[in-house]
Amino acid sequence: MAQGGSVVPADSAEIQKVVFALIDAETEKEKEERVRDQLLISLYGIGTKHPQSVLPALLAYRRQQTCTKLQKVMIATTLDSILNHDNVLTAVDEKTAIEIIAAAVDGLNDKDLVILGSDLLVTVSRQFCIEVMKQMLNLFQPGNLPSVTTFQTFGRIFSANVNDSIPFLSAVLSMLAPLLPEARTDQLKRAIAGAVAQFADAILEYVARENEAPDQSVKVHFFQNDFGVIYEYILLHWLPKMREPELAAFMVHATSCIARVISKEKLQETADRLLGSAVSVVRKHPHESSASEGLAIVLEMLSSNAKSILEPQLDALLDVIFAQACAPADYAKPFAVKSHNEVLRCFAILYLNFPDRIINFLLAKLSPNVVKSTVIKDASDRSVVGALTIVNKLVNQPDVSFSFYLNALLKSLEPIIAPTPPVTLSNNVKQILAQLVLTLADRLYLTVDNSAPLIEFIVRQCSIPATTIPRSPSGLEVVTDEALRAACENVLHLLTTTVHGMETILLPGLFDYLVMWQYTESARTVAKCLVHLNTQRDVFATLAPSGAVKRSPAVVELFTRLFVLSGSAIDQSDGDSLLRLLQLVVGRMAEALKELWEGTITELENFFTMRASNEGGETAWDGQAWEESLLKLLQTSLHDLKNVEPELIHRIAECFTIQIPLYIDFPEDKAFLYRALGTTLEISTDSLVVNKGLDGIFNSVNHSKIVERQACAVAVGKASSAHFDLILSKLDGFTVPDKQGKRSSIFNLFGSAKESKQESVDSERSKSTIVTCYGYAVSGAPRALLLTRIDDIMRSIMPFFVGVKEFAIKHSLCRFTEMLAKALRETNSTLDKRQALMFHMKDFVKSEPPELRSSVRALAVTACAELAQLPPKITMEEVEDALLLFCNSVFPLLPPRHDSSEGADAANAAYLNYEVLWDATIKALSEFMVTVVKVYRNAEATVVLLRNLKPWLESDSDHERYHSLTMLHNVLTSDAVTENVIAPILGMAMGLLAMRSMDPDARCRETALACGKRLASILSNGKSSDQEWIEAGRQSWMKESLSSHAAATSIAGLFYGILEGDQLVKFVRQLYYQGLLERRAVTAAGVAAILQATLKNKWQPLKEQGPDILGGLLFALKTVRDPATKVGIEGCIKAIAEHDTEMVARVLLNQPVPLLPSTAALWRSLGSVASFAPILLQHCLDTLRTTPCYSEVHIHARCASLPILQSLAVLVELFQSSNNTDLLQANFADLAPVLIVITAAMVGAQSSKPPQFAVSSEQTGADSEWKSVYKVVPSRFAVDALKQLLKNANSVVPISFEMIEDPVMYAEGLHVTCKCIFQSAELDAKKVIAGLVPYLNSEIDAQRAAAVAMYSAMLESKKPTDAGQVQEVVNHLATKNSDQALIVRVFCIRGMGSLAQFGPKIVNANADSILRVILAGLEDSADGNMNSAPIEAMKALNKLLPVIDRARIQEDLISISVRLRPSFESESPMIRSMAFSLFGQAATVAENESVRAAFTQEVHDVLVILLLHLNDDNHEVSTATKSVFKLLLPLLKSEALVTALSYPDGIAYSRLLKLISSALGTDFADKIPAYLNHIIGYFRSESPTMRANAVLLAGNLLAQVAAAGQPDTTTSHMAPAVIHLLSDKEPLVRQRAAEALGLIYQKSSHHV
Repeated sequence: MAQGGSVVPADSAEIQKVVFALIDAETEKEKEERVRDQLLISLYGIGTKHPQSVLPALLAYRRQQTCTKLQKVMIATTLDSILNHDNVLTAVDEKTAIEIIAAAVDGLNDKDLVILGSDLLVTVSRQFCIEVMKQMLNLFQPGNLPSVTTFQTFGRIFSANVNDSIPFLSAVLSMLAPLLPEARTDQLKRAIAGAVAQFADAILEYVARENEAPDQSVKVHFFQNDFGVIYEYILLHWLPKMREPELAAFMVHATSCIARVISKEKLQETADRLLGSAVSVVRKHPHESSASEGLAIVLEMLSSNAKSILEPQLDALLDVIFAQACAPADYAKPFAVKSHNEVLRCFAILYLNFPDRIINFLLAKLSPNVVKSTVIKDASDRSVVGALTIVNKLVNQPDVSFSFYLNALLKSLEPIIAPTPPVTLSNNVKQILAQLVLTLADRLYLTVDNSAPLIEFIVRQCSIPATTIPRSPSGLEVVTDEALRAACENVLHLLTTTVHGMETILLPGLFDYLVMWQYTESARTVAKCLVHLNTQRDVFATLAPSGAVKRSPAVVELFTRLFVLSGSAIDQSDGDSLLRLLQLVVGRMAEALKELWEGTITELENFFTMRASNEGGETAWDGQAWEESLLKLLQTSLHDLKNVEPELIHRIAECFTIQIPLYIDFPEDKAFLYRALGTTLEISTDSLVVNKGLDGIFNSVNHSKIVERQACAVAVGKASSAHFDLILSKLDGFTVPDKQGKRSSIFNLFGSAKESKQESVDSERSKSTIVTCYGYAVSGAPRALLLTRIDDIMRSIMPFFVGVKEFAIKHSLCRFTEMLAKALRETNSTLDKRQALMFHMKDFVKSEPPELRSSVRALAVTACAELAQLPPKITMEEVEDALLLFCNSVFPLLPPRHDSSEGADAANAAYLNYEVLWDATIKALSEFMVTVVKVYRNAEATVVLLRNLKPWLESDSDHERYHSLTMLHNVLTSDAVTENVIAPILGMAMGLLAMRSMDPDARCRETALACGKRLASILSNGKSSDQEWIEAGRQSWMKESLSSHAAATSIAGLFYGILEGDQLVKFVRQLYYQGLLERRAVTAAGVAAILQATLKNKWQPLKEQGPDILGGLLFALKTVRDPATKVGIEGCIKAIAEHDTEMVARVLLNQPVPLLPSTAALWRSLGSVASFAPILLQHCLDTLRTTPCYSEVHIHARCASLPILQSLAVLVELFQSSNNTDLLQANFADLAPVLIVITAAMVGAQSSKPPQFAVSSEQTGADSEWKSVYKVVPSRFAVDALKQLLKNANSVVPISFEMIEDPVMYAEGLHVTCKCIFQSAELDAKKVIAGLVPYLNSEIDAQRAAAVAMYSAMLESKKPTDAGQVQEVVNHLATKNSDQALIVRVFCIRGMGSLAQFGPKIVNANADSILRVILAGLEDSADGNMNSAPIEAMKALNKLLPVIDRARIQEDLISISVRLRPSFESESPMIRSMAFSLFGQAATVAENESVRAAFTQEVHDVLVILLLHLNDDNHEVSTATKSVFKLLLPLLKSEALVTALSYPDGIAYSRLLKLISSALGTDFADKIPAYLNHIIGYFRSESPTMRANAVLLAGNLLAQVAAAGQPDTTTSHMAPAVIHLLSDKEPLVRQRAAEALGLIYQKSSHHV
């Protein structure tokens, strides 16, 4: 019954009841957000379906006095959501709308409902604006100002429905104006101002859309007086008092918006005040975008209506907004960027009205005094940046010309572009200036006359070195040098490619920048532009001739400049542009070279392609090949010009010389120029040009730069081939002492103003340059001429060796010595000063520190190697002395180590140079040794070498062993080494190499094998096969090669295969006296393997040495502690035992357990002997079969028999022998059953007592070992034996051994283990069956269980292929069905279930026995709640149903179904899952019509259970239930259910229930009441999941009832129960209950 006494229709009353229930559920106690969300969703769903019923119900509930604040919030939210749905608002009647409006207006006075009430009013106003406005106007009461939200709502309503709200505008304004003084708070003032601004926007929009307006007579001036009153009050009373930044900015913006609709007179009257207020707020709060936007609006209005008022205040205004424009914009904040743009818009507005004053103001900020003051005082450069930014904005305006002010602007930019004197500007200024240049060009303001300084400024920024630190004193975001340079490069590129007509401006000036030293860094960018411009016109035609007033660089100058810069182009981005421009220059310089360069340029461009593909890779790019290719091209070009234009060669050389000063700050480019100049001088025939070129090189070289010193020497070396005497005369002049005792020099390094210390350093470096030049000059000189000048050269050079300490001079002297020796070796001439030079070189090596710090050591050794090759030969004593010195100096050097830890990049970078030095030093020593062998070619030399290498071959350091091996290999690979040369060292050398072939370092192993291969080749005169050595070398890198007996055997064969007699004895003695005692255990183990192979295959030659060998092995076995080495030594003893079996006859079987490590290893070794293994195996097996398992049996303990334990321990070791696999497989059928039974018996048993003699008072050392018997765990012995049997018989090794020893998992572990046994490939089933029979009647339960478990596993593995054997197993199982042990009965049931694998024939033949066992299992409850037997019975029945004769099972199906039903509700998920699965299987075998009909009814009876368990807490149960549904579909014969259940896995449960319920409503509508009656019982389930599932299912089914239009009795009966669950203690249940109610009444087709 509704209020007012009206009768609510029955359907509406029911919906109202549901709505009330859903709202009642929204209480303070409900803390779950998901439940609250579902309540809203359900209300919304019902409301959109039945708005005429739900809306009144919501309003009715709200009218109740018990309605809480939380419920009112829910009602308001729901009302707003429903009204916003589709066309619901248009269908609402006026009465309901008025009531909703009243409720919303009432909410405006409640702080918790105010926002919702406002939203609701705005929503309703879209359809009932008049009614809303009437209610809203009532809020204006005399003396009582409405709330903040009320004014916000007014504004939103006017914005949402302009046409319907404008008629009320006059009333609102007239009522609002008198109340303005009542506004006290800032928030209220803000709300009023914002609302009035929206009113102004609304009337402007209304008038703008005049054609669509309901009343076209309405104009803006109708409301100007009212707006004017409010505007004036806000401006005069509110705006000046605003202190909070954001609020003040908002008020400025709102006031400016209102000002657009006031009269012109009012605007002019208040213009000063409005502008002053706006400027004041913008000055105080620069980052508020509302303030700057409001100021822009004010300026637009004043410019149009009150320009005369604006002009007097312009200066003050400009100061304010300029300060704002100079403030950097934070681009991470959109409002800050907008504020900055609005300030720039203000300048654009002012510029349109006062252009002269604006330009003069901005140019004043760019005056020279301002710019210099900024730099000198390190003051803020914001003003300059701001002024340039504004100018850029003004220039870029599309409809306004800037031409009139262009000259003034360019003149003002001069102190920034080219200040005099030069000043340092920040990168921020330079960047914005570059942008301005681009804008000027784009707007076509640049011409040939005014653009040169601007273009040069851009080029200057393109030349910024990358290392310069940026300067920005303003605190702006720093523009780095890299960023500025990239920006200016882009500007120059854009000017060249996109701006029309720029080629006339850029040319020929870009050519001038190419040859200016200060713009060297910009060369590639300029070249790129020139290449592009050349595609549009002939750029070379613009070059001014030499006689012009302003001369352009000549083509030859461009060629030399570009060629030198191209040397480093490969390391730069866009470096190929230099190459392309150089090609164009060459074509213009010499027509004869055009074809050559066109053919070569493609090859050079491939370098850039390769570099790009290698970028980011691990391999560093080597630019040396690039430079060599360029120099080769230059040399070829010069040779081509020699016969065509020889004068051009001289001009090129002169240009190279003249341009040397351009590269003072670029040592790499200068070095390349030296090399290019040297190449040119080599071909030039003009002595004057050559002399000038050499002087240019010598006078400009910077001796502190290694790269320049080296390039200087290279240039001298190239020129010496044609001008040797001239070069010697210049070099000799540097070495002649002057009168003061100093050497004359044209290097100009020793100025009088420099201090003596620096002078000394520079002097040493200049000496280094001189000596290096001598070396390259000697290397490049004509050999005949060199021989005549050698004495003079040595007289000049030898003084440099006196007292030398500086690294640079040592380095140069070593290089000179090496080059001189190489040059003389080509002439086969002697050198008188060889002994002196050799002495100096060795002295350099001696003086080197223990650490590797320079390349002097390597260079000195290399120089000695070259000197040793000069005639005559040096003595062997000198050789050995040098070898000893060099080895002691080089080998101890530490190799480079790269740190892979985090943050180690710097350390690794530092090691790169060290690694190069270290490799060079090692290589130098190796080459010296090879040189010695090549020079002497006798045995004495090899003996000396090996004597010096042996200590390093046995070193503890890996790198020392490796590099000594490497050097030995290099010596052996020399063609000077023959069989006679190596004869004295062969035996010992082979022994050492065999030891190193087992080195832990893989590099040592590989190198040792390579040495052995080389020795074998020498002994066979190159006829030996290298394949085995190659394979051994390949395997040497594998870790397995150190522990692989086969690998060691093959390596041993390689070594002893080439040795005989004495050599073999020396080889073996080296191995067992030194190899087995190696400090590196892995090497000793490998040597043992090699020795074992040698003893096995070469015993006859060694038989006489047998006692010594055996004594050495026994000693090593006692001494060595490494296990692997011990095993290897035992292998050696076994190898001897194979030749003499008496040595193993003393091994005893009766050993204490557990076996000692040495005993165990010995057993394994003996077990590998084929003659012993079968005997030992059979002995142990007989013991296990005949010996009782227990020696003693007590009430609380069982003691395992000692013979059993000993046999098990021995079997463990025998099974692990790799040679017994075939033997184990042959006896597997005997061993496996016995071990399974023994293992089962050992579980829980205790250890035995030791023998009587072992516990007597007088114990020997051996007897004391029996003490450990007390600690033995028998089950562990048995498990280990069984595990090793399976593992070494190539059977499946289970993971269930730990389960066997666990009392809880014992049965399952036993089953898994037995099953794995029968998965063996070969197993004699008959033998296994017979072997288990004796244990079926054992007194020990564990043995009976093991036997039955074996039978069960045998059937499960389908091993008995013979029907008779299967029948025999079934009979054995049937006899144990009533065994007293539950585990035995369980295994019987499992075995019967496994018969399903054998097919219907065997199953049906034993059907009676099978069903008897299984049905007995279903009723077996001997283990209480564990239900192991019933579970096993269900599993078995699930397997057998598909194969058993269906006629035989029909009469039992219903009985099975009834017995299974209690299991559906079991607490065990496993039982529930199996019961459901079995129920589905039973449905598939129902064939008889009566049985099918009865079973179908069973399905309907349990259908609710199945539906509920589709969302079971256990995933396996849910999966099983869905699978069962698919099996039940043929019985139900419902296509709709088939479709519903065809959805993929993962579908939400609620969605699946909806689909299934729809199918049930289609095909089984008559059964839904029965389903619902069944469901309601689950509303009281103890499981929250079941209650939630039940109520959701009820909701879906009731929705089907409602959709079908069936009588409401069912719904009326169920709805209270569903509503009751809204107060359930579980959140999930409450959520599902709310969802169910929504489903029920969304589907309902009843309408009021």
